[in-house]
Amino acid sequence: MYSVSEGKAGRCLRATAFIARGTRLFTFDPRRWQKEKTYQTIQVGPDQHHLPDSDLILLNHSCNPNLIVNTEKGLVYALKDIYPGEELNYFYPSTEWDMSRPFACCCGSPQCLGYVREALWTPLNFLLGQFINRHIVQLIQKNLAEACVFENFIEIK
Repeated sequence: MYSVSEGKAGRCLRATAFIARGTRLFTFDPRRWQKEKTYQTIQVGPDQHHLPDSDLILLNHSCNPNLIVNTEKGLVYALKDIYPGEELNYFYPSTEWDMSRPFACCCGSPQCLGYVREALWTPLNFLLGQFINRHIVQLIQKNLAEACVFENFIEIK
């Protein structure tokens, strides 16, 4: 279904056969996590990070992804039809609230953000066009709720 290859950002996974939208490609156990985040971990909860022990670790980022990583179910699905030779990728801010190592994006898609940062710093209007995991939605809601607390911004005299 896929093989390890070299891509614009280093090692990657490429489809070796047609992969239909909705196909499950990977599974992982989101209950197996660590507190420490690294550039190789996938955030699965507000303070939980999963270190993949499979080819899942080679999935690169794209601003126009062809995969969805569902951190609640521990599943990776094809978001759209994927053709042989295409790199397998997902949208990193869909799982990452605060990345350990942001980087310049080289996905080349027309809607490329240019610089990949975590969901915390990704424009909300861009996030709205993507699948994002529940822990990211909850962290966005928490930050928005704090933004409307007047006392957080001014000292009342």
